[in-house]
Amino acid sequence: MMSDRRAKTRYKVTLPALCWGRHRPNFYAVTDDLSLDGIRFKSSVVPAIDERLTCSIRHAGSLEAIVVRTETSAFAIRVLGANHPLGLVVQSLLSLAKSQNLPPLVMRAFPRIVPERQDVLITTEAGSMRPGRVLNISASGVAVSMEEPLDVGTLIVIGRTRAKVARRFDNGIGAAFLKPLHEDAVGPHVVL
Repeated sequence: MMSDRRAKTRYKVTLPALCWGRHRPNFYAVTDDLSLDGIRFKSSVVPAIDERLTCSIRHAGSLEAIVVRTETSAFAIRVLGANHPLGLVVQSLLSLAKSQNLPPLVMRAFPRIVPERQDVLITTEAGSMRPGRVLNISASGVAVSMEEPLDVGTLIVIGRTRAKVARRFDNGIGAAFLKPLHEDAVGPHVVL
């Protein structure tokens, strides 16, 4: 049941739907999001609160529902039943939401190169020194192989350049420079 306190976990999903009621002709709506509370639709037709509807949602099937909240050009329903097992309907909707909301692609701001001089000395804030080998470097950071990778968040000095460990992988780290290098300085002859 929907309450005044809306569920915090909401899943954005956009699917076309055809809705109708006992005393209401067919009208089109588009799903907006779903939560444990129900499904929110955007529509030019806004049914009344407590109105019972049947909503046929593409890829999810038909749902029997009751309108629990209305807004300008939107309404929310609580599902009462479905023509397929409700668990499968929810699983299908969540899967569609996940496929529609993929994380953004990580685009590198600066090109990466492999410098001629790859051996470096890494110094932690505590003063311990460890040898490393530069895998690649850009104006914003560096990937270094090392026998004992440091923890993410560790402040370090690579050669003479201050950085922070941004990621850790098998036998190495990715570090972001605290002050990016000038793009013109990054080339095969770069020395940290």
